[in-house]
Amino acid sequence: MSDLTVTNLAGPHDSTEVTSTLGYLSFGSILMPTIEGVSVRAEVDESTNAIVAVSFEHQGSVLQVSVFSAAKSEELWPEIYQQLLETITSSGGKVVETVGGLGKQLDAVLVTNDSKREVRFIGYDGPRWFLRGAISGLALTDPNAALNMEDIFRSLVIDRGSAPLPPREPLPLKVPDGNFVPPKFGI
Repeated sequence: MSDLTVTNLAGPHDSTEVTSTLGYLSFGSILMPTIEGVSVRAEVDESTNAIVAVSFEHQGSVLQVSVFSAAKSEELWPEIYQQLLETITSSGGKVVETVGGLGKQLDAVLVTNDSKREVRFIGYDGPRWFLRGAISGLALTDPNAALNMEDIFRSLVIDRGSAPLPPREPLPLKVPDGNFVPPKFGI
């Protein structure tokens, strides 16, 4: 049984679909409700000092998300899914195509510099945006932990903004207001 207090299982949602984001932690384009027991960190590209992803950690599992602009009438997940599949296998990694709570997903073993890392890639096409998630840790082998990560993914609200952007352009992320200090991570 999931121990998160997330009740919205239909998301992620566009900001135009929710009545209020009061109480949400805002990373700019990504907003998340406060969920007890979940640690949050901003992933910063040291070369540009820009936030490129947000990670959520809960009981040994991590969900890292990035959000991108998309065309109004085109889904990005099928194309990105295929590109991930080809890139991972061409670099010596392994991929198993599976179906999870959010549809098609990729369970991958990434190979970099003689090290291996297991990751599950998930994606969601919203209105004029695409949300990509990378899950690691206990959620890869524990169904309840996997459900918790999917619940966090579904609870996110995306504020794409109205500015015209080319497809696949990362949507702007920022440090939340208050005393939040993101650690530096090399990307």
